[in-house]
Amino acid sequence: MINLIDIEETTAETAEAAYADWSRTQDPEVLKVVERAAWHMADKYGSTRTIELDDAVQEGLILVATSRRLGECLDDPELGLGVLYHRLVQLLTTKVRTEAKHRSRATSYEVITGAAA
Repeated sequence: MINLIDIEETTAETAEAAYADWSRTQDPEVLKVVERAAWHMADKYGSTRTIELDDAVQEGLILVATSRRLGECLDDPELGLGVLYHRLVQLLTTKVRTEAKHRSRATSYEVITGAAA
């Protein structure tokens, strides 16, 4: 079954935001999982300066509130917090790798202007 929403009648800016459940981010156990995943990401990608701990926490909270795939982990007791952590790290890794790829292709302003010499 397809759920259609009328974006015109909601205050959400995107369809994902219309489905967001921010109450999930208030659970202390979920917050621990988000923080643990954020530490993992900041540690793994810290040397490339791709993501910092605070940014990883914020991204994690947004994903928990907006991702149906992560919401399944909280709604289905058989999946639980372990699967939530695994899926959250996967989603954050995809997001960080994409950003890192875009950064590696970018040329810095200093190089363009010749100020890097």
